[in-house]
Amino acid sequence: MLEFHLRLFCERLKRVLAGEEGTLPLPDSTNLTPLFQNLLTESEIIATTLLEKNEADMARHLFQLIREEFDESKISSPFLQLLDLEESDEEVVETADIFEILEDINDFVHESEEAIDTLFINIMQQQNSENESESSTNMALLAGLHSKIIDISNRMQQLPPGDNGFDISEKSNEIIRLLSEGQPRLDISEFERGREKFFDLLIEGPSGLSVVAILDSSGFDRTAFAADTYNNNHVKFYFDCLAWVRVSVFYDFRMILDDIIKSVMPPSRVSVIIGEDYQFKESILRDYLTNRKYFIVLDDVCDNIEIWDDLEEVLPDNQNGSRVLILVTDPDLLASLEMENGEKIRLASVLIGGPLIRLKHEAWQFFVLHHGSMPLENYVQGEAIPTVWRQIFSVMELPFHLKVCCIYLCVFPPGIEISTRQLYQLWVAEGFIPYNDEETAEHYLKELIHRGFIQVSKRRAGGTIKACYVPSLAYTPMVLVAEKTGFVWMPEMEGGSVAYVKRCFILDDLIDFFSLKHSDMYLQSFMNHSSESDRLALIDCENFCKKFKHLRVLNLGSAVLDQYPPGLGNLYLLKYLKLNIPSLKCLPSLLCTLLNLQTLEMPSSYIDQSPEDIWMMQKLMHLNFGSITLPAPPKNYSSSLKNLIFISALNPSSCTPDILGRLPSVRTLPISGDLSYYQSGVSKSLCELHKLECLKLVNESKPSRMVLSEYQFPPSLIQLSLSNTELMEDPMPILENLPRLRVLKLKQNSYLGRKLACVGLSSFPVLKVLHLKSMYWLDEWTMGAGAMPKLESLIVNPCAYLRKLPEELWCIKSLRKLNLHWPQTELRQTLRTFEDMEWRYDIQLYPYGI
Repeated sequence: MLEFHLRLFCERLKRVLAGEEGTLPLPDSTNLTPLFQNLLTESEIIATTLLEKNEADMARHLFQLIREEFDESKISSPFLQLLDLEESDEEVVETADIFEILEDINDFVHESEEAIDTLFINIMQQQNSENESESSTNMALLAGLHSKIIDISNRMQQLPPGDNGFDISEKSNEIIRLLSEGQPRLDISEFERGREKFFDLLIEGPSGLSVVAILDSSGFDRTAFAADTYNNNHVKFYFDCLAWVRVSVFYDFRMILDDIIKSVMPPSRVSVIIGEDYQFKESILRDYLTNRKYFIVLDDVCDNIEIWDDLEEVLPDNQNGSRVLILVTDPDLLASLEMENGEKIRLASVLIGGPLIRLKHEAWQFFVLHHGSMPLENYVQGEAIPTVWRQIFSVMELPFHLKVCCIYLCVFPPGIEISTRQLYQLWVAEGFIPYNDEETAEHYLKELIHRGFIQVSKRRAGGTIKACYVPSLAYTPMVLVAEKTGFVWMPEMEGGSVAYVKRCFILDDLIDFFSLKHSDMYLQSFMNHSSESDRLALIDCENFCKKFKHLRVLNLGSAVLDQYPPGLGNLYLLKYLKLNIPSLKCLPSLLCTLLNLQTLEMPSSYIDQSPEDIWMMQKLMHLNFGSITLPAPPKNYSSSLKNLIFISALNPSSCTPDILGRLPSVRTLPISGDLSYYQSGVSKSLCELHKLECLKLVNESKPSRMVLSEYQFPPSLIQLSLSNTELMEDPMPILENLPRLRVLKLKQNSYLGRKLACVGLSSFPVLKVLHLKSMYWLDEWTMGAGAMPKLESLIVNPCAYLRKLPEELWCIKSLRKLNLHWPQTELRQTLRTFEDMEWRYDIQLYPYGI
């Protein structure tokens, strides 16, 4: 793993030779292509042949570096013996030679990257296209690098093969044996008994507010255990409001407070108060929860003892059976709690699947429920530390393509939600997966989920993964490996050279970082994850762009800019750019000089004007704005944005045959604006998008005069969403024949009629998800036999006037989820027939349940 830089450099050389790096071809007169091929050949020999012989030495060295991070007094002796391997004096000398050569390899990669970057920047500036002296300099520099890699290769071939018995897979198996040997296992019966105790405590426990802490050591998934109860219909009906909130290892109760508010309060109220100060939101939440029975789950909580006082300030105790469930990652969190008799918690009494332990914390009642493969006392004493090592081995055992994607996840703080769309684009920009290949990225993500490195937090209505997060326990091995290999860096990391670090991420104090001098850093990727919306001065941005002119990824996060920084025009290699410029209305022409740009994210900007030069940005794949207006292509321009697959959100004025016809690959397209005024252009132009899969139509004009029957939807459509369209005609006969439509969302004020009819013989042949929202006057819904044969999920919110559901619904064998909001009494009584059929239907009525 210490050869990360070289392996990634080889992948980059392949892209250079395939013409995927840079936007202009290499000058024919320079004969640079053979030099690049020679560099690739020699680099691959070292990466795939010579370094493999010394893989054991490098692995052991990495383990020793990571071992320094642990308190060895807490590591069990058998495990220490496992890591300690005797080396002869001769082997020590050979190992020193290997790492001296490895240092030279990193020097070579660093120099090569800088030389190639400079070459491409010069080409894009068109300063060396006819300049023989510049071409000669470039060739001489690359020839010198080739000579250097040949020398390194010769030195490595003289080394004897590394063979010290340190096999990764064997050591991993040994760790598993150590974890399991002599320790009781959690069986299904224990799991069921624990679930029954937990469920009884939630529903039949004391009337006062109770906090339940669930701990585990290993062999038990506490999140799955808690989710099993949280999603239970009886639990949902018993409590008035529920919230599931993840707590990052970087504790910030302000974020927790916001997440609770968003979960339990109506969206209309959330939008009003979410931007207010902390004390105001604290008071509002407390008032809102007063006289409500609530159930709040806090997942992935580390050693943040201030959480007890923070929760007590915002959560009222109205003696109505409210509950808080805390899934504890670090048992030291309980150190401040006492037994009911005033004694400190006795860890020896917290056994595997043992009884609920009753604790107290000032006025609150606490209970501890522990499951795992060892008693809690052993866990706290450090005997579970090999669990972390087991995860480290799991990272190292990954194939290279998954390994880099996995370790890269540590640039996201644990627990925070990660958009999969953003993650895929970052992997592409970093060169981990092929350009414009999100299918491969999705495959990699699913593999990492299967291996437990990342968890799904949200799915789209169609079932695809929308967002994910890194659990704290999985984050630790990732960040340790990333730090020790120099794969990423953040200011909080101690010691070590930053000369070879190419990726930097900031968790807080962005302004402080901008003010520091990092002239020795050769950054290719910079990401800001600070939760503070710092206002960046233009001069700071200018200096930053001058200092790090080789950036491929620049994500300034929530930092606010007053205008587009001109210095960005010099970042010719930039592939991913995210900025927060709320005041920006006109997209600057300077931005269009970034011809390598693949992703442009400005979600807070609403662009009224875009320059014609945007049609020159042939590598664009994602445009994400609050709203954007695309210009008509220049009359003498015949090319298209052939790689663009995602636009959000496009102004209807841009929906003309000439514009949409030049976006042949678009798959996701929200259109937001005055759909009535641009009815003719939008309705007749959508058929130009032959690969369109997801379409959202949001009307912003009043009154709407949108006529759905005039629309020509492409047959490729998989998901369709309508909002504020105020249709007067029943949309079902028009939409039911779309052959691939799987998800249909008719949202607020999309249809003002009173009747829906799906009566065609092949009505909605593959539809799986149907959302009928804010159809306030709907009172009759009819279906033909055989309609919607694949339907799985139905949401009707509200259904205050709907007297009954179509009888044909109950003939659909695939139907598994039915959510109805505010059903009238007649409909509620009808559904009681299915109350005992939980094996078949997941019926949820809001409020109050069946």
